[in-house]
Amino acid sequence: MNQLEIKFFWPLTEQTELNLDFNPSIQWNEEWRKRQLNTTAYSGSFLISDGGTGVISWSQPVTSSFVLRPSTKNVGKWELSESMFVYRPTKPNAVIRFMAKHLLGFKWHDEN
Repeated sequence: MNQLEIKFFWPLTEQTELNLDFNPSIQWNEEWRKRQLNTTAYSGSFLISDGGTGVISWSQPVTSSFVLRPSTKNVGKWELSESMFVYRPTKPNAVIRFMAKHLLGFKWHDEN
């Protein structure tokens, strides 16, 4: 009885070192972050649209609130956190509001 020797393909038996230098990309990332920190936040309202399927808007970057308002006529809004709101054109029923409040922590506010 003879033992057979299995010859593997060379990448499985030998790995060559590539000596890659990532310093230029690391330096670029650090410079980009510094530029982002040095930019001035302008006050005002901003509006972003994604081609007509919805509109994302937020007001005053100083207050750092985020508002999703898909249409101009809304009956209320979901408060997802202290500074994040989602406006809705229709009011969800009582079961949905109850479950969202207790399971997800979302609060419903009617528009005045």
